Amino acid sequence: MKRILQISSRLPYPLDDGGLIASWNLSRCLHHNGYLIDLLCFARSSEAVDAGREPLSAVFDSVTAVIKNVERQYPKTLLRSLLKGSSYFVEKFYEDELADHMRAAYARNKYAVTLIDSAFMGVYAPRAREHAEAAGRVVVRAHNVEFELLDRLAKGEKRPWYRPILKREARLFKKFELALVEEVDRVCMITQRDADVFKQAGSKIDPMVLSPFIDMDRYNTDGDQLPEPGALVCVGNMAWMPNRNGVLWFCEQVWPKVRAAHPKAKFYIVGKNPPPEVSRLAGNGVEVTGYVEDERPYIAKSHLFIVPLLEGSGIRIKILTAMAMGRSVLSTTIGAEGIEWDGLKVCDKPEDWTSAIVEHLNTPPTISTDAVEHIRRHYDWRRELAI
Repeated sequence: MKRILQISSRLPYPLDDGGLIASWNLSRCLHHNGYLIDLLCFARSSEAVDAGREPLSAVFDSVTAVIKNVERQYPKTLLRSLLKGSSYFVEKFYEDELADHMRAAYARNKYAVTLIDSAFMGVYAPRAREHAEAAGRVVVRAHNVEFELLDRLAKGEKRPWYRPILKREARLFKKFELALVEEVDRVCMITQRDADVFKQAGSKIDPMVLSPFIDMDRYNTDGDQLPEPGALVCVGNMAWMPNRNGVLWFCEQVWPKVRAAHPKAKFYIVGKNPPPEVSRLAGNGVEVTGYVEDERPYIAKSHLFIVPLLEGSGIRIKILTAMAMGRSVLSTTIGAEGIEWDGLKVCDKPEDWTSAIVEHLNTPPTISTDAVEHIRRHYDWRRELAI
């Protein structure tokens, strides 16, 4: 059997955000296709590693984790990157300990593929090249076009002191990403749009498109729970700036008018790490749940599942999971990027959002079998795959 060394930015357990779901289902698909996979990753804590060992053993032959919470920010690392003139993310994601584990893995095994799961972990591509015979093909799976996301965040940033930091990082990481795709054997983008953005940015490489996978057994509940009339639901890691910015925009620009038209409407903001400005949104029909172990009951509640993203890149796994459960979805254009389905409601102006929601809530909630079948045909993880 062929063996893969998968290098991921986070331990894929628990599956509590879209990036982790995408990583886990790719690994499941590869395992399903006969690959043996050794996972090397960062983890938030040793307790998280211990809790994940048994469920992860169903897919991974071994799991080696370096304890570091990459979801938090590191001011000293930012200062070092500013002094060195380097990318903050390049500095943040490189750890000698993880590179040492790579060297040890290459000493033990000969791999068919070294799979670098996210552009951020591309900082380890040179270490793979140092062990070319053992590393096998070096493949990067990009979850987003990170420089595009950073550029969009910079354009929307309201804090004058932080905007130039984001612009600087967008410029430096663009240089890093474009160099990375030239250095490795294959780049797998998550959507055709992302592949086109890379080529338009000057890349000479024609990336492969590897769409994300969804577990239909987990999300297709066959109508076990009917939508709650008047319920709007938004799911996501609220520490991620686009999610935070999106719910703040929605509650300021759209929700008061929706609530005036439908006084009994409710808005559920579901997801871990809500910052104080998101927590303060609670009230007037808004519920901020914080971390939940299982997002499916909340998705199932949704009369309308909403994705008010003003910045982003890649694809929104949350839209795919909501569609897998047959829920109606309203998104911004940026939120809907990469998803080709006529049943997706898309608009951008606050007044258009208000009109679309009020009109939708005027009709009884329904479950879309067309959405379920679209996800089953195009995104189910049980399929043939070779990288």
